[in-house]
Amino acid sequence: MTGRVERALLLTFDDRHVREWAAVAPLFASYGARVTFFVCEPDRLDRDEVRLLRGLADDGHSIGCHGLRHERAPDFVSAHGPAAYLDREVVPALERLRRLGFPARSFAYPCSARDEETDRLLLTLFERLRGGVPVGRRADPALADELRVPARDLTARRVLPGCSVDSGRGAVAYGDDLGGVEAALRRTAEEGGVVTLYAHCVADAHPDNHVTPARLDGLLSLAAGLSLPCAGFDELP
Repeated sequence: MTGRVERALLLTFDDRHVREWAAVAPLFASYGARVTFFVCEPDRLDRDEVRLLRGLADDGHSIGCHGLRHERAPDFVSAHGPAAYLDREVVPALERLRRLGFPARSFAYPCSARDEETDRLLLTLFERLRGGVPVGRRADPALADELRVPARDLTARRVLPGCSVDSGRGAVAYGDDLGGVEAALRRTAEEGGVVTLYAHCVADAHPDNHVTPARLDGLLSLAAGLSLPCAGFDELP
């Protein structure tokens, strides 16, 4: 699929849940799915986490950057200026990932917080950025129009919208209605292009944002049933 993507699900995972991600690698393999892991705090990865992350990359998954300390980009720029944001939050994370052997060609905004100024800044360092839509929108069938990026627009569209498919955070459940997400997958399968989704940890329960393995399996099964391949950000033209 490298070089020309006609249709794909771009499934992405954020933060630093490397052990949990590696644990579901067989699930990805069972569907022939390649995904993207956007890593924050790369300087805090231990030796085993680095080994596991390299294994995921060797399996064909993409490794991207999610910042050094998971700072909200517009807030940091407003408080400290654009140069400080790059120097203190972005460049150190990118350099650390590259020293570990990961090109990190793409960046996912922490908390999906972005604006045009931060886009301009980050597009000097990355090929593509991932933003997001409010989690409350994911039940809205009209979301398909916002999430799907037509194949003809992929080269020019360097900031892709994403939607959370997390199941919950701690004791808080986010709800089971993914009607808008499912509509976006069906629309993309029918008309082409890409649709981007994101989650965090993969677990039945976790203090942080997480998606259950059952929900993840269901999404991959739906995409497979629609003949919609699951590709990584590094495969985009």
